Amino acid sequence: MLSVNKGQAWARTFTSSIFATAMGVSALLISLPAIAADHRDAPTATADPAADINDIYAFMNPNDSNELVLVTTVVPAADYNSRFSDAVEYRVYINNGAQDLTITCQFTQQSNRVSCAGDGGLSASGGIERTIQGDGMRVFAGLRDDPFFFDGPAFNATRTTLTPSFTNPGFNSFNGNTLALVIGVDKSRLNNGGANAVLKVWAATVRTGEVGVSPGFSGLWFDATQPGFGTHIEVLPPTTAGGPDRVAMTWYTYDTQGRQRWIVGDGTISGNTMTINNAYSTSGGLFPPNFDSSQVTQVPFGSITMSFTDCNTGSLTFTATDTSFGTAGGTLNLNRLTQIKNQPCTFFTSGQVDRMGRPGINTVLINVLPNTGTALKEAYNRSSNPNEWSGLFLQEMIDNATALDTLDGVSGNALLPPATLGSVLVDDRLIIDTSKANCDAYLAVELMAADCGGRTLARDVIDDSLGALVGPGVSDNVANDSVFLSTFPFLGTPL
Repeated sequence: MLSVNKGQAWARTFTSSIFATAMGVSALLISLPAIAADHRDAPTATADPAADINDIYAFMNPNDSNELVLVTTVVPAADYNSRFSDAVEYRVYINNGAQDLTITCQFTQQSNRVSCAGDGGLSASGGIERTIQGDGMRVFAGLRDDPFFFDGPAFNATRTTLTPSFTNPGFNSFNGNTLALVIGVDKSRLNNGGANAVLKVWAATVRTGEVGVSPGFSGLWFDATQPGFGTHIEVLPPTTAGGPDRVAMTWYTYDTQGRQRWIVGDGTISGNTMTINNAYSTSGGLFPPNFDSSQVTQVPFGSITMSFTDCNTGSLTFTATDTSFGTAGGTLNLNRLTQIKNQPCTFFTSGQVDRMGRPGINTVLINVLPNTGTALKEAYNRSSNPNEWSGLFLQEMIDNATALDTLDGVSGNALLPPATLGSVLVDDRLIIDTSKANCDAYLAVELMAADCGGRTLARDVIDDSLGALVGPGVSDNVANDSVFLSTFPFLGTPL
């Protein structure tokens, strides 16, 4: 027979070992740095793949100089099961010097249908995985070969050692697929018929639903600092259509006399918080077959609130009216112990999740040298007003650009001085001159070259960026390996 004390010791050992393993994996995942143009550049975006922007491209259609092509890719390492989200708005912002314009795309019918709309009556809607013709624009949304190419591991080694660690040839760590939203727009609808030809373009994802606690939070939870008791949580559907999700929980604990007690209750879920206003403690009863439900007593316990910071961590706060527990209230840690099979956990945050204009800005110029955490990267992705970007991020970019300039062993040989380069890049928008049909040079408008600028699919923007930030000739030695289509939507067929 397993005694109570031995049982508690077993539970303590078992739960602690599981928790230690889980924490080790969690720490490993957290320590993995961002390694791409914009893929997985901050925790909130990483946890929300359908809202995690990989890249944005803007170029003139080589077959029709009257069409501007805007490409936003999301979901790093997408596969044939990947989907855009019905609860995310995919936005492209365009400033023509006189107007701020927006194109917003949303998905419905389990993400099998997309509807895009923009200022001035731009619109297109239809099924995914095909080109949709609309008013002033056409749209393709679906799985494509990821056009981005970069040696991510070599960049990580470079950042760690502060010495260029690229090999020749390099290794393309992005040889996979992505979800692409490709929009072709009549440029005259964006540039006032040519009067405002130079456009500034950036993309953002905004989560509008499915936020906070999800069904994947169901399972066993415990306080890792006090193993031996814990809670069972079940996330339930609303009781009425359109109502909040609900929670049922059982807290396996002890009273002041050392007797095992269950505290049970149900309540509602809002965002990251579960609220149980009326919980009950149970006692009495005998083990079957001698169980008699009339002997079971339920006494009002009080209220319980559980709040979560991610899929594995939270807190339980209680206010007790049942004096047999000896305290009026308190707060305990909650750490995940078990995960329900085939029930993945999501913990999404509302509002703007990610943004991107030029490639690699958040990845390379925010919290990199030194790496001081992810808080500023989160703030960068959340910042939605271009007029505020300089005040918030310019000095950080200058400091990182100054550090990056030394990686090749030579200081002062970057394309521009760090302060000048930072002042250009902090306005994190692709700039494209729609009056020019030829698009062969990245940063062409900024550097006053006779080119449309923007960013094409095949352009090696990583080498461009390394050359600008570190010094001439610095390269990751990776070339494009995608086979692009000659016509819209241009991105290659998925692998």
